[in-house]
Amino acid sequence: MSAAPMIAVAGDLVEDIVVWANDDIAHGTDTRSKIFRVRGGSAANVATAIASHGGQPRLLTRVGDDGVGERLVSDLSRAGVETLAQRGGSTGTIVILIDREGERTMLPDRATAKEIEPFDPAWLDEVAWLHLPLYGFETPREAAVFRALCAEAAVRGVPVSVDVSSAGLITWLGADRVHTILDEIGPQLVFANDDEAALLALEGALPPPGRTVVVKHGNAPVVISSAGGQLEVPVPAISEVTDTTGAGDHFAAGFLVAYVSGAAFEAAARAGIAAASEVLRHPGAHLAG
Repeated sequence: MSAAPMIAVAGDLVEDIVVWANDDIAHGTDTRSKIFRVRGGSAANVATAIASHGGQPRLLTRVGDDGVGERLVSDLSRAGVETLAQRGGSTGTIVILIDREGERTMLPDRATAKEIEPFDPAWLDEVAWLHLPLYGFETPREAAVFRALCAEAAVRGVPVSVDVSSAGLITWLGADRVHTILDEIGPQLVFANDDEAALLALEGALPPPGRTVVVKHGNAPVVISSAGGQLEVPVPAISEVTDTTGAGDHFAAGFLVAYVSGAAFEAAARAGIAAASEVLRHPGAHLAG
């Protein structure tokens, strides 16, 4: 049996501190909670999920020259992720507050991730697909690095996908700037949830030729739009949701593992939905075990 195509993911590897609040947050005093420390960063989450769902991932990242960074890279190796990491500074941290309905609020400190340097072009050797979270375009320095990586991918004929990542990030960058980024790097696939899609008006018109937009709507159907029209893929009911962290990352991973291996859009979306549903009962963005 031939190996799965290699999917490279470029972006953050950080530590997530996940806080499950047992009650409503009591401001100015104590709130009972459970706290977990897990691997985080959208890019690392997608890479780990690709491995969990049968794919072959490679993570291109920058992590602190510290014990936390060493531990995170070692954890990724054990999870089946080939990690090519720049080192320097302190590893980033994201505090994730989960309320009793499973919804998340994130407090990120990306630290050394913002100090990313140009990637070695050889890090794209043997890669069949490149995936990027929009977080990598937060600052001009980072944006220049990731635009150069996409240009190298284009020279090599490697398709690119982008997850627009966060309504807060889109608001901070501005919708026009996000559209400019997408037009500059020319992704074949764009992933968004309904809030992100609304900010970018992604469902109001068909995307440009060569681009497909995949919009997740929670428990409502996933909508896939391309120049050829739209496709809706229903989402089966999920009985229990305790933590939505990483659901979008697992959706992207499941979708890409299927699509890059030759599945059609509908089958890829169903694989993404199944992958996302698995993580909703676990703390943080990866499966238990």
